[in-house]
Amino acid sequence: MKKTWLISFNLVTLLAWSLFFIHALVHGLKFEEQSLWMLTVAQGLAIFEILNAVIGIAGANWMLTTMQVFSRFLIVALLIWIPNERLIELSSNSMVTGFMLIAIAWSITEVVRALYYLTEITKKPLQVITFSRYTFFIALYPIGVLGEFLVMFSFWEWRSFQLDIINLALAVVGLSYFVFFPKLYLHMWSQRKKKLA
Repeated sequence: MKKTWLISFNLVTLLAWSLFFIHALVHGLKFEEQSLWMLTVAQGLAIFEILNAVIGIAGANWMLTTMQVFSRFLIVALLIWIPNERLIELSSNSMVTGFMLIAIAWSITEVVRALYYLTEITKKPLQVITFSRYTFFIALYPIGVLGEFLVMFSFWEWRSFQLDIINLALAVVGLSYFVFFPKLYLHMWSQRKKKLA
């Protein structure tokens, strides 16, 4: 049952992220409503990653998984928050660049990760996938974080940099990246040493 669930979950994850990425690429990585909807679905599946880690179905650290997933949920929520009529006005600012960066970084990361887990679960590991899983993050994590910061900046910009509880809370989250990102990044480096040794 556990194996069937994990295979099914990773297949659905692979499909969702692949469809989003293909759609985003075909549409020039533009920040538009259908891409945003597809991103929301693909990222929304990550709630199961947290549950899998918490109940011990997956071997991931539940705290690290929760931190990573929370930051992405926040970014998707910010993208959704800005009204659709503002999309055209925002087409020349950092929102578009941020969306492009997270579309690339998150999609490649999640497609490779789902493929990696599928090969591990089925006990048919492929060296090229293992290498990709523990090498691509070197560039993709910083690219994704830069994209997330640009989305946050656009949100502040949209709200005219008001000094209120929402913007202050978001600033605290932004500052927390300086604490948690190095931990997640170093964790991946240590995993890389183990897996590619």
